Amino acid sequence: MILETQRKETPFEVRDNMLDLWNQLTELSFRGYGLQKRKPPKEPKNFSTWSEESRKRYTEKLQTKLEMQHHWDQQFIDNESRVIDDMCRKIVHLIDKANSMNPQYLCECDQQRLMHDEAIGLCYNLKRELNHVAETIPCNKNYLAQQIDTINKEISLLKGWRKSQNKTRNTVLQNEIQRRKTTAEKMGFVLMTSGEET
Repeated sequence: MILETQRKETPFEVRDNMLDLWNQLTELSFRGYGLQKRKPPKEPKNFSTWSEESRKRYTEKLQTKLEMQHHWDQQFIDNESRVIDDMCRKIVHLIDKANSMNPQYLCECDQQRLMHDEAIGLCYNLKRELNHVAETIPCNKNYLAQQIDTINKEISLLKGWRKSQNKTRNTVLQNEIQRRKTTAEKMGFVLMTSGEET
């Protein structure tokens, strides 16, 4: 077993990919997720036959409506940017926390797995938020599709990392059984394990 003081920092793809994704989403939010101007509706039928005053009143109302919609779009973008940024920050925090652990007991393995599970769940939430953006405002959906591909990659990396920790868990389990046996023998007891006969 490698002592904590002897552990060396190595490239960690799960974290690197998430940091890249966070930076990309931050840049995308600065660009308003590719927000496009809403197209005005087609002119009403026989619009050209309306009086000048009626056309002017209609045009002014339409312009006011479009300005309000743009204002609402900007508010929506600001709110979504905060939500998405908070999710990314939480995922990176969970990755760092789980990676800093050096489990010696089963309860620590369980804690680490819960962090993996939570990070994966937040990635799925992140996908839903980006889909919500695409469905709510007129934006460049190609930009969002690229980020969703990166999120899918992050989910796969996290699941692979979680699966690889099963080996560590088995090692910890065997060590824990051995510790219990040693303690029981010192106290004059015989610790039974599955498959053993009296």
